[in-house]
Amino acid sequence: MIQLTVVLLAAAALELTQGREIAVSALSGGLLCVLPNLYFGLRAFELLGPGRRDVRGAHASQRTVASFYRAETGKFVLTLMGFAAIFATIRPLNGAVLFVSYGLCVILQWILVVRLTAKK
Repeated sequence: MIQLTVVLLAAAALELTQGREIAVSALSGGLLCVLPNLYFGLRAFELLGPGRRDVRGAHASQRTVASFYRAETGKFVLTLMGFAAIFATIRPLNGAVLFVSYGLCVILQWILVVRLTAKK
């Protein structure tokens, strides 16, 4: 949710200061990071898709690892399809802003993970 909030606020600020093309490009790049991450989180913990069962305990470790691999594969495919769809449909598009916003969103993800694990 923090990533999504940052992406939306940044896109709104860019709309006001840099114009629609830059804002849409930045929003697209940010959403290309946020939405596959959301899918990963839901799928990895089996909150999405078939076989929604309890995956706690040592006996469920293989199943947990398999669900993470499926989630990561789906995240990768969604990201690739997202880039393809954006480049095919959004005009005008600033590719540099798209990739920079995607990269910044990934960096934000790493920072949030470090902060979350540092508190434990």
